[in-house]
Amino acid sequence: MYDIFLVGKGTIDEDVWATFKHRFPNAQKLENVKSFEEVKSKSFTKFFWVVWDYLSVTDFNFDYRVLKWDEEYIHVFKNGNYFDGVCIFPKAARVLQREWDYRFFTKKKEIDIIASVSRPFDIAFISYHESFAEENYRRLNYPAHRIHRVNGVKGIHQAHIEAAKLCQTDMFYVVDADAIIESDFEFNYQIPYYDFNAKSTVHVWKSRNPVNGLEYGNGGVKLLPRQMTIDMDLSKPDMTTSISKWFRPMPDVSNINGFNTDPFNTWKSSFRECCKLASRVIDRQQEEETKERLRVWCEESTDSYAIDGAISGREYGITHKTNLEALKKINDFEWLKEQFDGRYSKN
Repeated sequence: MYDIFLVGKGTIDEDVWATFKHRFPNAQKLENVKSFEEVKSKSFTKFFWVVWDYLSVTDFNFDYRVLKWDEEYIHVFKNGNYFDGVCIFPKAARVLQREWDYRFFTKKKEIDIIASVSRPFDIAFISYHESFAEENYRRLNYPAHRIHRVNGVKGIHQAHIEAAKLCQTDMFYVVDADAIIESDFEFNYQIPYYDFNAKSTVHVWKSRNPVNGLEYGNGGVKLLPRQMTIDMDLSKPDMTTSISKWFRPMPDVSNINGFNTDPFNTWKSSFRECCKLASRVIDRQQEEETKERLRVWCEESTDSYAIDGAISGREYGITHKTNLEALKKINDFEWLKEQFDGRYSKN
């Protein structure tokens, strides 16, 4: 039997270790590991298993034996969809630091057996005292995930920073208060460990707009890099593009963007989105696509508050497109309520 090590870059969660130790009583825990040599020095067997603490082992029983003619290779088992999971290392192996850091080994043999899956990314639900938020929050029934609630934090950027601080995975999903998740959407997107660019990328799924039929990223589920979210640029009016220079639009619809629950929330959401479209503050906007979305928001919505909010937001965005301080006000919900009340108290 080969030595088995549960390895963590930092401190290993006690529940994770307890579960692993219960299944594999002879396993050893190694924390704050920086290099292959640190693990190698602890092994007394010719080969040894390494299981990183972000992996969740399947019903795999660690009974694989290295064949005589394969003894020089690092054996890499499948982790869900990718070969970046559980490994058998020859104690005589030479592993460069870069290989260890990226989990991408040169002298390897890929074993097409799923020995593990990655632990699912945390989910953060962000609300700001909306009357419908509680019902949508209760709909998030995903037992495999840790779900965190952020409510009442003033400022879009600040709310997302608070969410990132609560989450414990290096990427985390964000669900807005008005998101009604589609029944077939699963929070199971997997990023291979060695794809460092993807781990620094903002992923945004589409949402379906209930008042004008548009399907794009506005109001959709987001997958954000945790530390980059904590460190985001607070000077940009658009939160999503404040985090990273890398952005990946996802092809599937994750939810209905149920913002049209009452006159204020309908007007507010329309105003904010059309201000951003009209002022061109969203990085990497496609001009023709932006023009068409603005037209649909302002002309084809079935709700009069949505059309009024869209037209008002478009005008505000065009007027203040070079004034960042003015544009940042669209993230202040109290300021938006003042604009709405001032507009409709006259009618």
